[in-house]
Amino acid sequence: MAPKFDQQKTKHQLFHLSISLATVLICMTYLQFQQNWTNVGSIWKSLVVPIVFTSELLKVLLARYYSHSDDNSLTQKQRQKRASYFSIREICGGLLLQFLCTVLYAFICIILGAPVLQNYEQTFVLALLLALETTTPTVLLLGGGGALQVCFCEKPDFITKSENTALELFKYNAIGAIMGAWAGSVVAPLDWDRDWQAYPIPNVVGALLGCALGNIYACSRILYATANVFLNRKRY
Repeated sequence: MAPKFDQQKTKHQLFHLSISLATVLICMTYLQFQQNWTNVGSIWKSLVVPIVFTSELLKVLLARYYSHSDDNSLTQKQRQKRASYFSIREICGGLLLQFLCTVLYAFICIILGAPVLQNYEQTFVLALLLALETTTPTVLLLGGGGALQVCFCEKPDFITKSENTALELFKYNAIGAIMGAWAGSVVAPLDWDRDWQAYPIPNVVGALLGCALGNIYACSRILYATANVFLNRKRY
């Protein structure tokens, strides 16, 4: 029997990955044509953080759009629990979770070699970028309580199929951003005397390229699975 092809899920995945890859392309184009690379670490002079935030918001809205058809599968109790995760208290909890994740990433950056007594703004921008790529989309999608459950590797019981698909894709962004930011540190101590070696430029660029590689890997898996479905259909 040929495997079942979920057309809606595949569309959701490909649109999601298209947004991610387009975001990285826009950010890299912006950085390429920016006159001063040192502005990358500035919260007010760089557009990288707003671009990434807009991208994550669009991906959450996309997941919401596709999850409308799945809401009917939720029980009344699950719907009530979902609603409670978007109360004023839970929204404040989500903001607190975002803040704590940003502080945690800043602490990790310092532990791994970021300046302690200087470059506060640059460390904050890098930490905020990592939080946007890892925590923000889950908070926006599931609320503070749901995101906290995901952080402890526990899936909320009110989650729909489309939201579960989005969470799987968020994982590639998160892993790619963290690994890319860490890999970007490799070029910092090299004696090349280049402007783009200054902290946190290699880490920001590494986080963006890591996201791109993570999403390309996810896209290749999806296209491979889709091709397998159609090839198996032809055999039957």
